[in-house]
Amino acid sequence: MSTYASPTDMLAWSQALLSCQQACGKPRFYQQLECLLQLLLPADEYLVLMFDPKRPPELLHQRHALTSDDFERYLKSAYVLDPFYRKGLQQNSQGVFRLRDILPADYQDYDQYYNSYFRHLKIADEVGYLIPLPAERRFVHIELARFAGAELFDCAQLEQARQLFELVASLVIQHQQQLPFQQAGSCPEHDYIETFYRRFGSEVCTPREHEVLCYMLQGYCVKTIASQMQLGLETIKMHRKNLYAKLNIGSHPELLALFIDLLTVTEPPVRCDPLRHNPRLQYSPALSEAC
Repeated sequence: MSTYASPTDMLAWSQALLSCQQACGKPRFYQQLECLLQLLLPADEYLVLMFDPKRPPELLHQRHALTSDDFERYLKSAYVLDPFYRKGLQQNSQGVFRLRDILPADYQDYDQYYNSYFRHLKIADEVGYLIPLPAERRFVHIELARFAGAELFDCAQLEQARQLFELVASLVIQHQQQLPFQQAGSCPEHDYIETFYRRFGSEVCTPREHEVLCYMLQGYCVKTIASQMQLGLETIKMHRKNLYAKLNIGSHPELLALFIDLLTVTEPPVRCDPLRHNPRLQYSPALSEAC
């Protein structure tokens, strides 16, 4: 028997919806929205982030405060590898998504890294709302997670959440529009992050190896990379082996850790491949010139 109740109490739902509407534009809004979503998708963790490609993410609400260094690191830089962040940057990406559905199959390495590094939580299942804000590139991400030992979100709950997405999105948009407007100008300290992502490995690796590396940073497995690049499986494995040798690493989690470690210590602006001056790497003579 499921440990989570289905949202059959229409009175509770109506009251929670009314409380959300009344809280629009007020500090308690996301707390009230949590109560509403708990009736729809009961979860162990509830987190709301505002993502803006020009600025660091803004933590809008969190049920369980995480004050660890890793979570602070996530908010500062590591979020750039968050699958929901990458998904939200794409056009027409609004909706309700399950983490496992926005990543390819067989991504155990990425799953292990995501759970242990980003959250220090053993997440068994995760669902996210992606809500773009009108006339802006910003979007709100609402994360609902269940921890190890809990049952997974079932198909009926997910289908109901998707059917009611427009209602939840309209509440969030209404709330954000009632807040004092602040021009989302460029943040000089933040602009370098996407540049870092694009240039990471671009000079140390060959163009093909760099393409494989970029797919791996997004959590793709070898089989999916081969399909995306329309190359043979053994060819992708060869490129992966070569880039591992050049980066002096031996696994997918090590690649992700290296990316985040360098991102947190690299000062802007990023004018060349951040890997060029890493003493761990094996450089060819062609890479010895200064940037």
